[in-house]
Amino acid sequence: MIIRNLSVRYGRFTAVDDVTLEIPDGRIVGLVGESGSGKSSLARAVCGLVPHTGTVEGARRTQMVFQDPYASLNPRMTVARTIAEGAGPGEVERLLGLVRLPAELAGRYPRELSGGQRQRVAIARALGGDPGLLVADEITSALDVSVQAAVLNLIRGLRDELGLTMLFISHNLAVVRYVADVVAVMHRGRLVEAGPAEQVVGEPAHEYTRALLAAVPRLRG
Repeated sequence: MIIRNLSVRYGRFTAVDDVTLEIPDGRIVGLVGESGSGKSSLARAVCGLVPHTGTVEGARRTQMVFQDPYASLNPRMTVARTIAEGAGPGEVERLLGLVRLPAELAGRYPRELSGGQRQRVAIARALGGDPGLLVADEITSALDVSVQAAVLNLIRGLRDELGLTMLFISHNLAVVRYVADVVAVMHRGRLVEAGPAEQVVGEPAHEYTRALLAAVPRLRG
């Protein structure tokens, strides 16, 4: 999939400025930048949630997982009903297994789950739509560090098990490095650097990337 010359404007403000980025099949592209850099606007444009110019080429179905799973899950729906909306009731147990949740959680409501469990349910719901691209927008930033690491390990496992193609968005370059095959860096609406994760993190070419590396702790797996 290729994002080509994509721009997002809100009135006179340009949130995303002429971004071109390739997301290879079966790979995780980590999109990193500070708050306000345009990465979430880019994600929403890719999913067709905000008006934009430019094109998204080669995209099949896209599904999005949001930062706050409690806000994105219907509090009146059980886990089973939430997942079955996109996949059908016969797929609930399989999808729960994919995200490493026990089948007995199917009858529970979001308020009865931990933050990490709710985020796994949101991921299962997205996978039920059989997406060609899964967009994950800051999905670990509201979680405790130990829970965050478990979700990141789950994402890496899904890539290997399903050949999952993902745009993974975070403000934390260390988190992106841990989970992504390719790292892309946004600053003030522009894509300033992109390449293999080891290259971008090991030999950053742009001063903003170097500043991000200096500002955040490394996540070790």
